[in-house]
Parts: sequence; C-alpha cells; structure tokens
Amino acid sequence: MLETSIRTLGASAEVMALKGDLDGAADAMDRALRIAQDATGPQERILIAVAAGMATVCPLQQALRAANAIKRVEDRIGALGSVAAALSRAGRTTEALAPITEAELSPTGLRALAEALVMAGDIDRAVTVAGRDPDPSWGWDAFARALVRAGRLDQAYATALFLVTDRPRRDIALLVVAEALAASRRGDQAVEVAEHIADPSCRTQALRAAALALDDPDRTAALLRRAETAARAIPNPGTRQAELRALALACAERGDLTRALTTPDWAGRITLARQLLHSGRKAQAAALLDHAQPRDADDAATLHNAQDPDSDMHAGDAATLRNAQTPDVSLAAVLGDVRALDGGLQVDVAVTMAQAGRIDRAVALARAIADRFRREQALARIARSAIEAGRPERAGEILDEAAAAALAVDGTDDIRHIRGLAELADALAHAGRREQAGELLRRAELLVHTLYEEQERFEAWRLLAAALGRAGLLDRADVIAAARWPSPWPDLVRALCDIGAYDDAYERTPSIPDPGQRSWALQRVAAGHAQAGRLDQAESIALAIEEAAPRAEALLSVAKARTRSGQLNHAVALLRDAETAARSVTSSRDHDRLLRELVDALLATGRLDQAAELLAQAEAAAHTPAALAAVLIASGQLDRAFRTALDVRDTLEQCGALSSVAEALAATDAPPGRVSQVLLHADATAAQATDPALRVRLRARLSRAWAATGDTHRAERTIDELLAESASLPPQATADLAQALSTLGQYDRALALTTDPQTAATVIITMARTGEFTRATDLAHTLPTPQPREWALAEISRAMTVPGPPTGRTSPS
Repeated sequence: MLETSIRTLGASAEVMALKGDLDGAADAMDRALRIAQDATGPQERILIAVAAGMATVCPLQQALRAANAIKRVEDRIGALGSVAAALSRAGRTTEALAPITEAELSPTGLRALAEALVMAGDIDRAVTVAGRDPDPSWGWDAFARALVRAGRLDQAYATALFLVTDRPRRDIALLVVAEALAASRRGDQAVEVAEHIADPSCRTQALRAAALALDDPDRTAALLRRAETAARAIPNPGTRQAELRALALACAERGDLTRALTTPDWAGRITLARQLLHSGRKAQAAALLDHAQPRDADDAATLHNAQDPDSDMHAGDAATLRNAQTPDVSLAAVLGDVRALDGGLQVDVAVTMAQAGRIDRAVALARAIADRFRREQALARIARSAIEAGRPERAGEILDEAAAAALAVDGTDDIRHIRGLAELADALAHAGRREQAGELLRRAELLVHTLYEEQERFEAWRLLAAALGRAGLLDRADVIAAARWPSPWPDLVRALCDIGAYDDAYERTPSIPDPGQRSWALQRVAAGHAQAGRLDQAESIALAIEEAAPRAEALLSVAKARTRSGQLNHAVALLRDAETAARSVTSSRDHDRLLRELVDALLATGRLDQAAELLAQAEAAAHTPAALAAVLIASGQLDRAFRTALDVRDTLEQCGALSSVAEALAATDAPPGRVSQVLLHADATAAQATDPALRVRLRARLSRAWAATGDTHRAERTIDELLAESASLPPQATADLAQALSTLGQYDRALALTTDPQTAATVIITMARTGEFTRATDLAHTLPTPQPREWALAEISRAMTVPGPPTGRTSPS
C-alpha cells in the first residue's frame, strides 16, 4: 500500500504540473520522497514509484514550444534533444524528435539528429540516421562522440574503430574514447584503445590519460615512459613541447617531481607551478620557480616530500630545499634567467612566486623587470597575493614602494603608465587604502591631458572612471563620466557591479545615453542582484529593460535564482516573459542562443534530474536480476533490461520480467517483430514449467502481456482457457487476468473476476484512460479501502487533464 500512496501523490503532482502549479507538484513529490525514505519494503520499487512522479514535475510543453521556435535547424534539434534526453534519464518517453525527418536535413543536421537521438536513448534510429550521412567517416565520427557523451563507451569504441575509415579522424575519435574510459577509471580498456592510435600526438594523449587512470604505480610509470617516447616522435615542435609539458604535469600529479622539475621552458614551469599550487604543494611550486632542479636522487626525494613552508617541516629538509638548485644558487642567477623572458612572462613568474608564498623573492623578481608598466603590474598583483596570504602589512610596504616609484615618474603621453597607475590604485583600494588610491588616480587624471592620440584619451577616461568607481570615489567618477564623450558611464557601471555595488550602479544607468549599452548595463545589475539573493529588486529591474536581448538575459538570471530558491511557479512565469523577449530578438544568433538557454532553464525548474538520481539509486539498490530488470525498464534501458531478464533464474520472475520488457517496448512503438521476439522468450520460459499451479500463473502473466502488446486473440483465448480450467485462481493470476481483460476493454468481466480493491483500482484507472470518466469515478468511490480509492481518483483526475497513458514507461500496477 505504501507504493500506492506514492503513486497517488505522483498522479496528483502530474495534474498540478499540467495546470501550471509546479510548487504544489514539487511539494507533493517531496512528501512522496519522505514516505519512501521511511519505507522498509523493496527499495527499488519504491524509488521507481517516486521517480515516476518526480519526472512529471516539469513545464514540458513550454520547453518544447521554446525549442521548436529556434530558427537554425541544427540548434533546434539540439534543444529538442536536450528535452528528450532529460526526459529519458528521468524515465519518461517523448515524441520530441519524432517530427524531424532525415530527408529534409543537411549533413550537419543529420549529425545533430543522430546525437540528439543517442542522448534520448533511441540508438536504433540514431544508427539509421548516422548511416545516411553522405560522408560516412564524418557521420560515424560524430556518432561515436555522441555515444561518448551519452556514456556508451563500448559502443563508441567499436564505432570509432570499425566505422570511421578516415585515419586521422579515427585517431581523434579513438582518443576521445580513450580519455572517456580513463575518466571512468577503466584504465586497462583505455590502454587497449590507445594501441590502435597511429598519430603520435593522439597516442601520447591517450597513453597519458590511461596511465593516470591506473592504480599500479609501476604500470603508470611504464605507460608515461611510452607516452614520452610517442611525444618525442611528434613532428610539430610546438605540439611536441606542449605534450612533453603535459607529461611533466602528469608526473607531478602522480607525485613524481623528478622529471617535472627539469621542465626547460618558463611557460611550462609556470603552468606546472600553478598546478602544484592548486594541489596545495607550495614548496615544490616555489622550488620550481626558483629554477630548482634536483642534482641527485636525494634532492629529488626532498623536493618530492617537502610540504608547505609554514608547516612543521624539519629545518634540515627546509635548508636542503632552499639549496637544491642549479650550481649557481644566488638570486642574481635566477634574476638573470628571468630577465631574458618576455615582459608578460616575467610578470607571471613573479606573481606565481608570490602565490607560492615566496613574497620577498617575488618582489625581488618584480623589481628586476625593466619595463616600468610591467613592474608596476607585477607589484600590484604581488600585493594582492600578500593580502590573500594574510600579510596585509607586507602588502602595504609593497604598495607604498610601488606608488612612490609611480608618482616619481613623469609619465607624459604614456597610456601604459596610466594603466599602471590604475592597476596600483585598484590594489590600494583592495587593501583599504582609498586615499592613496585617490592620489594615484589624480596623477593619472592629470596625465590624460598629455596624451596625444585621441583614442588613447578615450581609453584613459574610461579606465579612470572605472578605477575611481572601484575605489569608492564616486563623486570624482561621476564628474569624469558626465563630462566625457564617448561616455564612460557604461565602464563605471560595470566597475561598480564588479565590486558588488549594485545600487550605486543602478543609480547611474539612466545616465548612459545609448539605449543598447543602457540595457546591457541594467542586465548586469539585475543579474548581480539575483546572484546576491535580492530577487524582487532584480526582477523589477529586469522587467523594465528596454531592449529584448538583455531583457531576456536578465529574466533568465532572475528565473534561475527563483528556481534555486524553490519558487518554481514564479520562475516559470518569468521564463514566459523571457521567451516573449527572446522571440522578438532580431539577431538570429542571439535569438537561438537565448531560446536554447531558456529550454535548459525550463528543464531545471522541474524535478527531472532528481528523478534520474532516484532511478540511479534504485539501480544500486537492485540486488537481483529481476529487480534490476524492473529498474532498467523504468529508466528506458530496454535492451539492457532484456539481457538482464534472460539472467533471471526463477521461472516465474523471468517470465514476468520478459513480459514487462515486451510491454515497455510496445509502449514505445518498437517494431512488432522486436516485441514478438521478447514474448517468444517469455513463452518458451513458461513452456518449460511442469508444475500445474506455476503454469497457471505463467499463462496469466503472458495473457496480460499479449493484451498489452496487441495480440488480442491469443490473450482472449488464454484467459478463457484459464477461467474454464479452474474456478479458483491464485491472487496474482487473478490480478493479471483482470488487467488483461481491462486492457481488452472488458471492464465488467474484469471487475467481476476480482475482489481485491487494488486490482479493481487498476481496472478502473484503465477505464478512465479510455475516456469513461463518469463510470470510472462512480466505481472508484465504491472501493472499500482508502488508499486504492484515492489512487484511482487521482489517476482519473490525471486522465481527465491529459488523455492517454501515464508519462512514465511502466504501468502503475
């Protein structure tokens, strides 16, 4: 009865969702989920029931309408595919892609349709579509990638290996498969795929991915050596260097810094150092940027084991770490090495050094930068790192030094000096030193007048207005913005949004003269308010935006925030406004992009993802093949369900599982031959039974399957035979026959056969789905027990709201 209560809530939820009350529908399914969490029965059946109800909580028609309004065919197919895929994952069937015919499509359209069908789980049709591509290699390549995205990696491997005939394209497709296998921790299979790759670059990447997916350190090391051999065979020098750098990173990820610390180029070292910082290994990152390279195995081991400098690392190890460098370990040698780099790379080295916790050395590197602007830039960023590292006093010292040096420079007709002053001012404002920031910006303002090029003056005023805004010096910012043309108001508003001053930004939007720029500025303000949780204010601003595209963007932002806060009805209403705005956008590209985002936002307001998660939990909870087959049927994985059903050992359970697969196939309009093939297996299973009582139950279950799949003659004959043979049938056999009779439209006979309220409710529900609402309602009220009665009435209400069978793949019985 617990499952019946959940299905009652699911039917009620669907009615509420169809009437536009997503909040009520979501509340109903939250109650169902709480009931399920207290359940003690078969967990997979309960989870399937909850998932079926969750999957109905979705503004499906609105999402389909928005998707079908997309102009570009490929994008429209992609949006419809997203809807179909989301429904499929949640256990719902859909005809979203059915109206699209292959004959009307270009090659790119065919590839888009094949991918959409794969994501929706319709592999048979996807294969047919892919096979019609005029360039088979292109078509099967796209099909293989779609299979990867859908998680069907074995099928993707076979497709890439045997059907993609163009060698370079096949190598790339196999690389995609190998990386996906590695990401799924299937390292051995990834190695197998890599063996089929001829291109050295693709082979290197595949071997590297496979190596990192293995748990055996020795095999990992061997594979990385093979990957290095492949990388050195890459003919293009730039690609070769990039792959060798990636291998160094791979070594670092596995904890082997010996090879990584010999990375010869500074760009590679910075990349590796940032990777080490991301994993919390500051000491190694600093050593790498110090030009440290292990001189022997002991030094390499020390570098490998070193922890954060602020930890309790032994003093002797710390000294070894400092000294484990090239033969010339002086700072002068490091500076000499860095001075030879490009200016931007010099800044990167210094800033990354600061992020590694070596603030003083970073400052020394920054001071050594000859270019004044780059030097100011580096010092400003180092100061920010010092603040983030909890050293505000040191940051203040760095900024004092940098500001004094900047103010001592003449800077006439030098836009780069103005940029440097603005960046230092930003760093000072970040450190809470507004007065010093203001002093630098006053100097910058004086220097703007010395710029000879008009375009540089325009840039400088915009830069200055934004920097003053970020520093909180709004009066001066307003004066500059009001007095200059082209108007710096958009830059000032953007700068205020950057620091979260959305009210100040909003006050200044009316001053923006251009309607387009004003609309986009308001969009950013509305999005900022929405992100900060001020939803009413964000909505008011979004609805008042003049131009369609930024209004749609803003409404999308607010609707997503409403969804996150659980206000589903409000979110859907806003998305209707966003759809109206998006449809009026004249740019085809923006029109389609906005509608595509709208489709995703509409799907997010529902509970499709939660339904998919529940089905995944049900699959994990299924400990027998029969239970697993039931879950797979509910989630639409019918091929896998059929294979699982064949593994069921119990004769009655196997017949039931195979019958359920056949019923689900028939409900999805599968070819009759495929349905018949499954039922032949079920019939053969039943024929092997020798116990008379068991044969009765098997034949009853088969009669129900034959009735559901359209074999009415065989169903009626079996029913008549069983009723003639025995006056007293087992309860489940009686229930199966009653359901078979109701499917055949013989409701009076079905009701006369059963006295069980649950089975009677099933018959009444079937009656309602054929349109006999009045009689079904009257009969439902006569049911003696409350739970079947409430379920029947809820399903009748659902049938009156939307004709046809339920949205899930399984019957409610």
